[in-house]
Amino acid sequence: MFTILMSLALAAEPSPTTGVVKSVYDGDTVTLESGVKIRLKWANTPEMKPKEPCAEEARDNTTRMLLGQTVTLTVDQSAAHDGYGRLLASIKVGDQDLSMTLLERGLAHVYLIPPIDGDPKPYLEAQERARAAGLCIWATDRFRGPLHITSFHANAPGDESVDPNLEYLRLANVSSGDFNIEGYRITDVSGNSWKLPKLVVPAGNTLIVRSGKGGDEMDPSHQLVVHLGSDGPIWNNTYDKCVILAPDGSVVDSEEYHGAAK
Repeated sequence: MFTILMSLALAAEPSPTTGVVKSVYDGDTVTLESGVKIRLKWANTPEMKPKEPCAEEARDNTTRMLLGQTVTLTVDQSAAHDGYGRLLASIKVGDQDLSMTLLERGLAHVYLIPPIDGDPKPYLEAQERARAAGLCIWATDRFRGPLHITSFHANAPGDESVDPNLEYLRLANVSSGDFNIEGYRITDVSGNSWKLPKLVVPAGNTLIVRSGKGGDEMDPSHQLVVHLGSDGPIWNNTYDKCVILAPDGSVVDSEEYHGAAK
C-alpha cells in the first residue's frame, strides 16, 4: 500500500526539466539540490555496494561531469519513476550526454526497460565501440558473455514462502544484437538448476526472472518476464549464489547474495 501511495504522489508532482546536482551516489544515480533523486536512463553502471570493477571510475566520471552543475533532464512521463522512487531521466550538461559518455568510456552498458521512449541505436553503437576497444567493464570477466546479472533479489520485501515470485533477478542482454536465451540455465549455490525458455531478448533489453509460477511476458515491447516454476522460495536468505550457464556449461555471469535485513 505504501508503494502504491508513493507512486501516486510522485506521479502527481511535475517532473523537473533542470536542476543543480548536489551529490553523486554512483555512476548512474545523482541527487539534485531540490532533493529529487535521478536514476540515469539508457545506461547502467557497476554497483558501489558491494563494489564492482569500474564502479569508482564510473562514479568519479559522473562526479567530474555533473557535481555542482546545472543539468538538463529529459523524462519519459509514461514511466517517470523506478521502483525506488527515483526519477528516470536522460541527463545532459551543456551538449554532453552523460549516458553516452559513460557508454563510450566503457563505464556502463546499455540498459533498456520498456516502454522505450527514444532511439537506443546511438547508445548501442557507443557500447560496441567501447567493447571493441576493451574499455573498463569490457575487460572484466562479468561482461565477456551475452548476459549480465544487473540485480539479484534473493530476499525481497514480503514473505517469499507465501509468494516465491517476490524473489527475482534481472538480466540484461549486453551482446551486440538480439539474443535467444533458450538452453541457458540458472543454478544456485547448492547446484540446483533451472532452464530458461526460448525467448529472444533485444540488444540492451532486460529480463526479469521470478522464482515462482505465472504467465510469462514474451513481448519485447513490454518488460520481459519469465518464471522458474518453483512452488517455494529458491534462494537462501543468508547466502546464495546465482550462476548463469551457457548450453555448453560455461559460466556466463554470476552474482552472490549476502543476507541483509529487509
